Amino acid sequence: RTALILIFFDSWCSSEANIENRTFKGLFDNNTKCFNDGINLCEYGDHDSLIRNLEKLTEDYPGFARTGSIGKSVLGQDLRFIVISKNVQERDMLEPMVKLVGNMHGDETVGRQLIYYFANHLLFHYNTSNFIKFLVDNTEFHLLPTMNPDGFEMSNFSPQNASPCTHRSIARKNNNRVDLNRNFPRVKSKNVKNLQLLLRGRQIETQSVMKWIMTNPFVLSANFHGGAVVANYPWDSQIQGQETVNRLAPRPFLTADTKSFKELALTYSKYNPTMFQQSTSDRCVPGTGAPFKNGIINGAAWYEVRGSMQDFNYGFTNCMEITLEVSCCKHPHPQELPEFWKNNEYSLLYFSSMAHFGVSVKVQGNDKSVTTTKRGEFWKILSPGNYTLAAYADGYYSSDPISVTVLEQQDGVPRAAEILKFQFRSARPTPRSADLNTTILAENDFDIIKGKTFYWELGDIPLLFPVD
Repeated sequence: RTALILIFFDSWCSSEANIENRTFKGLFDNNTKCFNDGINLCEYGDHDSLIRNLEKLTEDYPGFARTGSIGKSVLGQDLRFIVISKNVQERDMLEPMVKLVGNMHGDETVGRQLIYYFANHLLFHYNTSNFIKFLVDNTEFHLLPTMNPDGFEMSNFSPQNASPCTHRSIARKNNNRVDLNRNFPRVKSKNVKNLQLLLRGRQIETQSVMKWIMTNPFVLSANFHGGAVVANYPWDSQIQGQETVNRLAPRPFLTADTKSFKELALTYSKYNPTMFQQSTSDRCVPGTGAPFKNGIINGAAWYEVRGSMQDFNYGFTNCMEITLEVSCCKHPHPQELPEFWKNNEYSLLYFSSMAHFGVSVKVQGNDKSVTTTKRGEFWKILSPGNYTLAAYADGYYSSDPISVTVLEQQDGVPRAAEILKFQFRSARPTPRSADLNTTILAENDFDIIKGKTFYWELGDIPLLFPVD
């Protein structure tokens, strides 16, 4: 019985990186035009037109794009998403899934547009950009432009270049007047994993997204907001049952993966000049917390949000999600949208490439006892550094440890992959933690801590654990 692990190294030559720079250069000049990549960026359009635009992409790029629905809104509007990959009908083995969600607050509209523009950009430039070709060939993108179409339809855009913009409106919430980013199950010391129990009492949009998240092995995700310009990483609130901090006195509340989360947030921020430099914070209403150092912040250190979507992703699944506040103006004038695309284009590309940082695992054998996904895959995003990894499976000796180095990006170019093998020895009852001198962490606590050995305790599912 063997386990295959995919480790990502920098094998792209400098000449390709230079070609890539030439490819990206000049997409926008100082006089940004409304038309880019064959579409008009200076219009929102209603929900029906958004769906038509997504469907047109599937018609223009058959084999690379397909659409689907995760459910309906309160008013019965379709929660339509688009999937983009080189083989869009069936995900390749070990191909990571990246998810983007926009407009969960109906009056925060820039993310809705960015996700549509990004989908079009990936397809439009597939044959002209090696970087984009790598992403589409090696990633399965699931893109949901709007989670709250009912709220969007109630929202009105601000006057052009307004400063500050309207900060809050009735359109923020869904048609039942519920804030969807306070409607997800809270992470508890001992999480309930039964999906039907978790769905009880949730809004229909929240239920649809929860089922989507928990039935797909997403690796990396971002959800888009407005009202500030900052990349926010978990936790958004303290774990239920472990509250020790006054909600009126925010302070950081960090996950075991904080190093990797900060890397993800910083990757997005540093390719967005307005976010990293905090150069547009004057358009935000007073009291938003700006300026933010390097354009990133821990959610709980900013202000506590209980029941957020990013905490749900990380607390209940393997998916690492961050929250992206991309505009001080929540619903800016449509003539401003090209500038937002200009500022977020590279961030979206490089953030998505982070799904290829870390490890991917294929465990071969009996599906019931040795699989994570139905096909036996597992992914773990890791920041650059040296790690020692082994495979663990109930009823088998742990594999021999293998040393792995996750390299720094070189010129921001994605990495190709190398496959290594883990071999399980003959079956026997697996030693418990006392025999291995192992500390078992709470669910979803998976980290590298010197001198300790950890693994994720998830029933009979084999997962990687760092040896030191």
